[in-house]
Amino acid sequence: MNKVLLITAMLSLALTSCKTNSKSTNEKETSTTSVEKETTIFPNVVQLKGIAQNPEGIEFDKNDNTFLLSSLNAGPIIKVNLDGTFKSFTSGEKFPLSSAGLEIDYKRNRLLVAGFNGMELMDKDPNTKGVSFLRIYNLRTGVFEKDINLSSLVPDAPAYMANDVAVDNEGNIYVTDWYARVVYKVDTEDRPSVFWKNDTEINSGENGIDFHPDNYLLVSLVSVNEKGLYDNYGLVKIPVNDTKSTNVISFKNKGLTVFDGMVLKENGNVVGVTNNGTAPGGNSLIELSSDDNWKSAKLISSKSIPASTTVAITPNNKNYVINQDFSKPMKEDWTIEQVKF
Repeated sequence: MNKVLLITAMLSLALTSCKTNSKSTNEKETSTTSVEKETTIFPNVVQLKGIAQNPEGIEFDKNDNTFLLSSLNAGPIIKVNLDGTFKSFTSGEKFPLSSAGLEIDYKRNRLLVAGFNGMELMDKDPNTKGVSFLRIYNLRTGVFEKDINLSSLVPDAPAYMANDVAVDNEGNIYVTDWYARVVYKVDTEDRPSVFWKNDTEINSGENGIDFHPDNYLLVSLVSVNEKGLYDNYGLVKIPVNDTKSTNVISFKNKGLTVFDGMVLKENGNVVGVTNNGTAPGGNSLIELSSDDNWKSAKLISSKSIPASTTVAITPNNKNYVINQDFSKPMKEDWTIEQVKF
């Protein structure tokens, strides 16, 4: 997400709270799938009215066919039904945090959240740099389980913003910190460490992240230039057992801009959001594939979308993005839109 717009959004929304049980009418329903002998209808657009928070991350929960949305203004994670009704989902935290990326760990019944202190990032006090946390909730109930402080691992960082989160086959958790420019790891005993620092030729912070079942991470790198636009894009492959073998993935398409948030599909392709309207591929949902185990990648599909930050993919491979308007941070009405390549 653009840092300038992010801070503006959090400043204007800091004192708002989530409103529950709002109802809305969705646009034409177009697709169905069978879940537990019932027909689930996936609409083109899910309309949300009056949520009073600014979502940055989105996940689709296949357990009950709902979306989970994070909150830049330190509200709860909300659960959104396909008909646009919603409710506060998470509870029990000891203190509020802004939230960005979300990851569902079905195997261990966990909702993993990248949390940070958005208020400290914008208070203009050089002595306050924010914090980054991994926050864990029970996936079924939404009840808070634990906080793990990550930013204390890099005390010399200029600031902190936990951005996205992934989990590997064994249950180890990885969190990107866009400002501190590291990837943290939290092992199965809840012990945090600095897993990877970007020393590649791409001078950018770690943003989107996902885990490949062949035991490596794919991490997007991006920065913001003096004009407030995304710049210095990159994508890296990091073997979880050998970070020294990290490679910068080359692109076969010239001028390609890559991801803010991204998701690894079951077929091995990566779908992600770009949100720089001035660059090729900007404000788009794009899909990349690789035929050499992610030494390189090529563009498979691209579709223009309104400004967004990340994507959720349903079990039947439908892509949904949040339509975000950070120029209107007090906006209470949002849409989750299905994007077809």
